[in-house]
Amino acid sequence: MTAEELARFCAELPDLRAALRGSPRQLALLDQAEHAVREGEPVAPLLRQLGIAVSSEDSPLTRRDASATRTPVRGNPHVVTGTYLCPRRTCLRAEVRRTGEGLPVCHVYGDALRFVPDGR
Repeated sequence: MTAEELARFCAELPDLRAALRGSPRQLALLDQAEHAVREGEPVAPLLRQLGIAVSSEDSPLTRRDASATRTPVRGNPHVVTGTYLCPRRTCLRAEVRRTGEGLPVCHVYGDALRFVPDGR
């Protein structure tokens, strides 16, 4: 599973869980996949059983700073703008928080995404 695939899995986890609500077996597989991601174990076979396309190999997930992939946010100069990134630096998930939205959360680990101000 690539870092990009992990970011997509994290972002879509609540929707996947809702879609599989009526299938206890599929939900159990999803729980196993979530646990495997947390533990750094191979997850691709489990995701394929769920019908989720992933790369052919499970690559080791390394901690990295995804700031190179961020798009700067422009706005009021008195407001600190930035991007919320994976709290564990495991994937490339990046979210921009809009006014009135709740704090973005990593759906794999349950932690709030970390805020990185623009320009850092």
